[in-house]
Amino acid sequence: MDDAQSTAAAKSVAGVVRRTPALRRIGALAAAALVAIGVAACGSSGGGASKPFKIGLIVPLTGPVAADGIPLKDGFNLALKDINAKGGVLGKKIEVVTLDNRSDPALSTRQATKLIREDRVDYLFGTITGAEENAVGQAANSARVPFSPAIMGTPPFCSRYVWSFGETNQMLLKPLIPELIEQYGKKVALVGSDYNFPHEYHAVAKKLIAEHGGSVAAEEYAPLGTSDWQPVVAKLRRANADWVLSAVVGGDAIAFSKQAQQFGLLKKAKLTGVSFIQEYYPAIPSIADGALLVSRYSEQLPGQANADFVERYRAAYKPQGPIPGVAANAYDALHFIVKAVEAAGSADKEKVIDQMAKTQIDGIYGPGLRFSANRRFETPMDLIRISPGGKYVPLKTYERVTDDQPCG
Repeated sequence: MDDAQSTAAAKSVAGVVRRTPALRRIGALAAAALVAIGVAACGSSGGGASKPFKIGLIVPLTGPVAADGIPLKDGFNLALKDINAKGGVLGKKIEVVTLDNRSDPALSTRQATKLIREDRVDYLFGTITGAEENAVGQAANSARVPFSPAIMGTPPFCSRYVWSFGETNQMLLKPLIPELIEQYGKKVALVGSDYNFPHEYHAVAKKLIAEHGGSVAAEEYAPLGTSDWQPVVAKLRRANADWVLSAVVGGDAIAFSKQAQQFGLLKKAKLTGVSFIQEYYPAIPSIADGALLVSRYSEQLPGQANADFVERYRAAYKPQGPIPGVAANAYDALHFIVKAVEAAGSADKEKVIDQMAKTQIDGIYGPGLRFSANRRFETPMDLIRISPGGKYVPLKTYERVTDDQPCG
């Protein structure tokens, strides 16, 4: 609030006091207090260097996808420790308010609203499922607060205020489908958890399967939290597919993979997809070993940045299996956001967003990491073979896999 605005506010309050006898006795104090509140509110809206940069982290730390949410938080906090140890951003340490949304979209909306209105955060970060992401994206867009997810999947909410650091469905599937049709066969079965990400993932897959001469033999879904996958496995067996592309997530991915083996699906069909990402490996090593998938992240990626990240992440969190890709995404994402804020010269939300489109970092995935014109965080992708001990060994690199889906 500038001097002219402060004077106008004081005159307005004084007018109310003069017209209200009950307030005359406390008029001066009331006027001073209300003007002070107005100055504080106006000062915070600009997001300048007068206060620390504050981030609201909304992430499922309990519930069906906590296996994904916990490493996201850990990767984010490792970057936060780095940045704050070097002085933070704009001369002050970053403040973070972390909330467990339990993978509940309605709770995510309430938490985003609280973080914006009460905690007055400058940035929102986190979420796992598309439903959570959409809920927070809606709140962020309405309040014009920037928001970044870091999980795989095409962002369900397209907005100037949403900058996703996750791999999109096209990035995951454009290299994978032709490789597996060539190596495994043309007859494919699809299975997934029953919410938006798996359906969107398979919509992209079906188009690519057709383009490369394959066919879809079956397509099955089950709600998050399903423990009995035997009926779904039976239908997939009857489809007699060469391979199964799975978008079953969270703890359900473990249950599905084990029952796919137990009930004979894997005697003939190969299994791949997001059910074999690193966070699930410790529970299904004998099933995942030997599988092929396309991934952005592996501990075996070359480069000093990844070597340093692996050493420090393992020392800090002591994971029992391979480091999940979502942790690396969150780590690079926070470094990217901080660089954009520094380039903006303040936490002013519109200035920060303008810089998000221009910023580049040298990160875990290589040099010159940036957003494309349609706001996709483009990096190399790798064809991976999962090897015993949880090694996700890169076999082939696809440089900067593009996603041509428009985002307004």
